[in-house]
Amino acid sequence: MKRTGIIVEYNPFHNGHKYHIEQSRSLCDPDVLIACMSGNFNQRGDISIINKYEKTYAALSHGVDLVIELPYIYTVQNAYVFARSGVKLLQKLGIEELVFGSETGNLEELSKYADLEVDVTRLKELLHDGNSYPKSYGLLAGSLYPNDILAVAYLKALKDTSIKPLCIQRTNEYHSNDLDVIASATAIRNALQQGKDVSMATDISFDEPLFNKDLYPYIRRLLFTMSSEELRGIFLMSEGIENLLKRNAVRYDDYEDFLNASISRRYTRSRIQRILLHLCCHVRTKDVADLKEPDYIRVLGFNAKGRALLKEVREDVNIVTLFKNIPEPYKSIEYRSDLLYASLLKDSNAYIKRQLEGPVICK
Repeated sequence: MKRTGIIVEYNPFHNGHKYHIEQSRSLCDPDVLIACMSGNFNQRGDISIINKYEKTYAALSHGVDLVIELPYIYTVQNAYVFARSGVKLLQKLGIEELVFGSETGNLEELSKYADLEVDVTRLKELLHDGNSYPKSYGLLAGSLYPNDILAVAYLKALKDTSIKPLCIQRTNEYHSNDLDVIASATAIRNALQQGKDVSMATDISFDEPLFNKDLYPYIRRLLFTMSSEELRGIFLMSEGIENLLKRNAVRYDDYEDFLNASISRRYTRSRIQRILLHLCCHVRTKDVADLKEPDYIRVLGFNAKGRALLKEVREDVNIVTLFKNIPEPYKSIEYRSDLLYASLLKDSNAYIKRQLEGPVICK
């Protein structure tokens, strides 16, 4: 069976994602299209506007055959860790191509960036710290858009593999707030917060959309009650940022005001949001340092083609379909992140019960 992979977040699933799936099938003609998907939290530190099971159903309903979960701890990190971890999981399932989008769509140019020794995900930090970057590549602060950075991270992760990269140019700007047939996820989230109709951009229904601001009361409670020493033990918390966060939590009762006051050249919005999620999930630096590479693949959903592939690889890959079978310590971290998400829902018990059940199955 020919297998093609995509790495996705779907926050939320929209028409641009449908285009990505259609192009992946058109370019590769796979027997099985596999999506490695982030769960209830995303790479840039955002809470997923709909839960991972709803995202899984959307993917399967629009042309994906198998959805696997990228563990929380590898999702809520910088682009390089996110990409490398996703590629490793898809590699276990034997994909031949990885199809991803980017703003430039220029695979040759992006490959040049991927060949540079300096981690491109730290480009802005390095430039702001006064370090120069090879002028021959014309890289300046802000010259790479979010999906270009992810594309470079994917290319770096693919270097020592036989997986072929294929790049699709995005048809809209990542941060655009224009709501159209092909709209950015950012535009859709902003429109939903304003109570606008988003049906032209997505066919997903949003009964109980969640946003980062919903977590702010809990974030403040933790920053009020935890000591600086305790906060320093949280994963990604470093360089005294805990003191700034504590001060700003006292000063601001609005999430956006708090966040904007905390952002700096060194600490981007995404980086701070990732820190705050790890704080809410009580993920410590020690917890992550002790982690071994995951030796399992958690399945969130499949159709008949996906089921056939799982049967084919089961002898060689540790396939997990039930939450209880996730190996420790990953299970503990996943459970905390799922409980955090559930705590924001009106019917948290129903979601917790769903978490303990099997994958989404589509015919």
